[in-house]
Amino acid sequence: MTYELQEWYLMPSIKECLVEYEKQELGLISDIAKHGCVGGVAGITYYTETTAFHDHHQEEIWQLVQDQADEAGLKSGEFLQHVTKDPSSLTQLVNDLVWWAVEVRAQELQQDGSEAGATT
Repeated sequence: MTYELQEWYLMPSIKECLVEYEKQELGLISDIAKHGCVGGVAGITYYTETTAFHDHHQEEIWQLVQDQADEAGLKSGEFLQHVTKDPSSLTQLVNDLVWWAVEVRAQELQQDGSEAGATT
């Protein structure tokens, strides 16, 4: 029986993707949480990759937009102005949404880890 390495970005949730990303030693969740995706994250660097990631995780991404918009007292469309400043295409919008969602989930994982460390 051979072990097939699963692509980290195909995990069921974005948080699980990030845990797998770090497990495969592709990078650190803390770097994404602190610096964002703009510096390059293996598997979601190019538009073809971010589009595929969005297609796989679109329900979670759009639910995150809705949740964050609700928390801010905004409509989803209004909130998108905080995620992407001026996309020139649908592809760029999708790219910005993916990077934003990955960054938010990385920050949540960091916070969850900090809270767990504080209680032990």
